[in-house]
Amino acid sequence: MKQLVDLARSLEGRTVAVLLLAVLVVHGGALLLYRQSASAAADEAFANEVARQLVLAREAVLRRPPGERGIEAKALSSGHFEIGWERGESAETGKTDPALRDLRERVLEIEPVLGPGLALALAAPDEPLHQQDLRGAFPLPDGSFLTFRSAHSPHLVHLAPWAYLATAMAILVGVAAVVLVHRIAGPLRELTHATVRIGHGTVVSVPEVGPDETRGIGRALNAMQGRIHRLVAERTQALAAVSHDLRTPIARLRLRLDKVDDLADRRAMAADLDDMQAMIDATLSYLRGEADPEARQVVNVASVLMSVADASADVGREVGYDGPGRALASVRPVAFRRAVENLVDNGVRYGIRVRVGIEIEEATLVVRIDDDGPGIAPEDVARAFQPFTRLEGSRNRNTGGTGLGLTIARRAVEADGGTLVLSNRPEGSLRAEIRLPRAKGRD
Repeated sequence: MKQLVDLARSLEGRTVAVLLLAVLVVHGGALLLYRQSASAAADEAFANEVARQLVLAREAVLRRPPGERGIEAKALSSGHFEIGWERGESAETGKTDPALRDLRERVLEIEPVLGPGLALALAAPDEPLHQQDLRGAFPLPDGSFLTFRSAHSPHLVHLAPWAYLATAMAILVGVAAVVLVHRIAGPLRELTHATVRIGHGTVVSVPEVGPDETRGIGRALNAMQGRIHRLVAERTQALAAVSHDLRTPIARLRLRLDKVDDLADRRAMAADLDDMQAMIDATLSYLRGEADPEARQVVNVASVLMSVADASADVGREVGYDGPGRALASVRPVAFRRAVENLVDNGVRYGIRVRVGIEIEEATLVVRIDDDGPGIAPEDVARAFQPFTRLEGSRNRNTGGTGLGLTIARRAVEADGGTLVLSNRPEGSLRAEIRLPRAKGRD
């Protein structure tokens, strides 16, 4: 059902629908026009035939004496057109069916000699085999009447063989339109799939196929990727140089700290240098994230979470793990571990205890990192992921951090095809929830 909905919303599905609707309307209109014109032609031919038959019968019967007119009328009858003669008033007199008035007027236009007494009707409903037969009567000059019944009726139109051929051609045109649109949409689908992969580290070769427009888009995207990756490479080189240039004076300052006699000043200066070093490392980690060459692989996420919890506990933090011992997902191990560590660090910074847990759903792994801190105001949740944003106003890293931990964590999770959201727990603390696609066929 979802595939049908996606097809109906796609450019290919809508184009096919428009083309098929156009073919259906044109073909249906052509058949309707044909039927109407054929019906009119058939009615005209039928009126001429009836008028001719009645005039011939009238002339032949009037040439016979009254005693022989019934026999003559019978002799004029055929399997498709019966003629009868009656003395006195006929039972058919004055019984013209409203649906046959146009036919009656046309017959009288062709042969006015049949007179205004011509009556037309369809056969009686109690005769199942003759319900659509045309019957009628008209008076003769001596007061007698001729009656008739035709085995054919007006509006009897059958589709000619060419109409069936035209229908078959319309079906072929519809099928050809579907195939053509599918082939035209193929390059667009390839283009869409390629653009989804763009921006995740390596250069994606966008196929330059299809019509001129899609080939042009492919060339433009390939050229754009080249320019972007050159800029990223240049920036990475610049960052490496900046990293070296900043670490060198920090290292010199650390050496000079030993010459500071005041212990309090020395500790304060050492803390400032630690803050500077940490901010430099976090900023470089954030800026290098776009060009991270690490490949994805199937990893036991539960093992990573337990390792992070154990490492935090070893340094005196109250961090625990609660969950199964095995839960597989395709992630970049180092980047994913760094994301979890950032979230745990964030929880420890604003709270005291952090609980790391995992829940296995049918197609998703749900990692939850709960702290016992004050939480985040609902209006600040989205702003918390912005780079260099600190919801706590202090510039002290022990409380405010660098403003990059959540940004780096979300970027790492999204690069693995997952999502990271923050929410306040009912108790008032914060929950970071990571949802990752499960590794298929590995559990």
